[in-house]
Amino acid sequence: MLNKTAEEHRISGDILFVGGGVAGMTAAIEVAETGKNVILVEKNPYIGGRVLQMSQYFPKLCPPTCGIEINFRRIRRNRKINVMTLSEVVNVTGQSGNFQVTIHQKPRYVNDRCTACNKCVEPCQATRPNDFNYGMDTTKAIYLPHEMSFPMQYVVDMEACRGKDCNACVEA
Repeated sequence: MLNKTAEEHRISGDILFVGGGVAGMTAAIEVAETGKNVILVEKNPYIGGRVLQMSQYFPKLCPPTCGIEINFRRIRRNRKINVMTLSEVVNVTGQSGNFQVTIHQKPRYVNDRCTACNKCVEPCQATRPNDFNYGMDTTKAIYLPHEMSFPMQYVVDMEACRGKDCNACVEA
């Protein structure tokens, strides 16, 4: 049983991967390509992990986006993979081969009609530290986690978005 923000779904035979970094993505893709249904749970609003935050990675010393974009494409094409961002496992019960997992998924506060056009960001007055850039700069309260974010969908930081002035992005 999967508890997803107060909704309950019975899922049997699915394989759960916790952590959407490079290792979690790769494992989920490989398993899904064998025909199994996969759930990939990530606490951040995007998958890709810390590697995406690097300027270069070993051994090629190229930007991480040049390798990770291939995994993003494989995930997008594979209907066997269910990616749950802003999600955390809160409870696991059962026994080997028969686990029941409860997952809490936080809302994005942005609906699925988002096309990542950036029009909602322009009127937003509230700012927040940019977690993706280790807090060295700021973003608006409604933001795209990074330029190649997967999923390519904005999220609202409700800690930064306070008061009646914070409806401009919703209206946009």
